Amino acid sequence: MTVIRNTDDLLRALREHPEWKEAVRVEILGEELLSLPELVKENSRQIAELTEIMRQHDARLAPVEDRLGHLDGRFTEEMYRRAFATKVADIEGKIRRVKVLSRPEQADLSFDAADENLIDEAEAMELRDADVVAEGRIRSTGEEVTLVAEISNTVHIDDVLRAIKRAEIASRATDRRCIPVVMGEKADAIKDAPHSGVWLIEKNQTRELGGIN
Repeated sequence: MTVIRNTDDLLRALREHPEWKEAVRVEILGEELLSLPELVKENSRQIAELTEIMRQHDARLAPVEDRLGHLDGRFTEEMYRRAFATKVADIEGKIRRVKVLSRPEQADLSFDAADENLIDEAEAMELRDADVVAEGRIRSTGEEVTLVAEISNTVHIDDVLRAIKRAEIASRATDRRCIPVVMGEKADAIKDAPHSGVWLIEKNQTRELGGIN
């Protein structure tokens, strides 16, 4: 018979009877505390499952959000195309008789210029893809000009650079001076863009970007 008089006797008894250890743990800690590791493991599993569900949910939403963003951009582009003549009216001291080229007219202009070796095929593709190509006349001088515009919900420096590039191509394609224009609902990112000669139309405000190219 095992007699326990002190701690040493207890430890020795547990070493001699390892099957008693579980009973002692339950008595001291209680069943709920002993089950804590399993609870933590189960909670971790549930968190992992929820994380995967959220990842799949985000993956399903991403194409929808992309499509909505694309549709929003297309709406803005169409809105500015329709109002183009009004919105560019104050450029360079008034532009009049503005005619926005239709998409087929824009494509014909681009590839006819390539056929005449005024621009190359890659440049023709660039000009064809411009958001707006238009013709107009400076009221004060009577000068006939071409306008090339890039339209975006939020105008970025990339839009400015693209407008400059496509305007230069359009100038050679039409043998006219070409005015680059950027248009959009917001343009905070380019307020101080150092590109003179580029006109910014932000909602109903028109101004020329300043500085030196």
